[in-house]
Amino acid sequence: MLESNGLKLHKIKSSEAIPVKNLDDIQTYIKTDSLIVAYLDYTVLVGRYRSGNKNFEFYNNHPLNPKYIQRIRIFNKNEELLLWRSGSGFKGRYRKDEDGDEIDVVDAEQVLFGTDKTDKEDLGNGFTRIFEKRGTEIILPFTGLDVKDKTEGKRVFIQIRNYINYNKASQATYIDCRFVGFYNGGKELTQGGIKDVK
Repeated sequence: MLESNGLKLHKIKSSEAIPVKNLDDIQTYIKTDSLIVAYLDYTVLVGRYRSGNKNFEFYNNHPLNPKYIQRIRIFNKNEELLLWRSGSGFKGRYRKDEDGDEIDVVDAEQVLFGTDKTDKEDLGNGFTRIFEKRGTEIILPFTGLDVKDKTEGKRVFIQIRNYINYNKASQATYIDCRFVGFYNGGKELTQGGIKDVK
């Protein structure tokens, strides 16, 4: 593994399935509890997907109306289902790691807005609000977050995996990317709580 400037280049096995065409396809592919990031016309929601009862959990029971979805990612450490609006319907793909052909990937850490949290920011039902003093905020489906302005390791970030392919001239290009998980202070944020990353 090659690591530089927060980027990690390594090889994994991965497979991709397309086409995925609608929200009903989620249960066909994602069979474990997962996280969800939904980009709607008017907001971004971060929540949980419960595979057992096939529903989404967002803060304040926010509904997920398909007509407002621009893009949606349902993901866990090993897989992701991505859907995006296309005309009057959806297009998408499913990607699973640890299966399939070997491929080069670059893992990156995308820091989220949110350098402050007060004790009052625990919103109940496992959700926490983090924010910037200038007004930006995000509600996350985790508790026990440790965020401090300008303190290394005290920010929440999302790990993004970028998949690489090579053309005939051996030039590398990203062909896909997926969300892997959320982290805070060297710990993985999961639906069941926070665990140390070893």
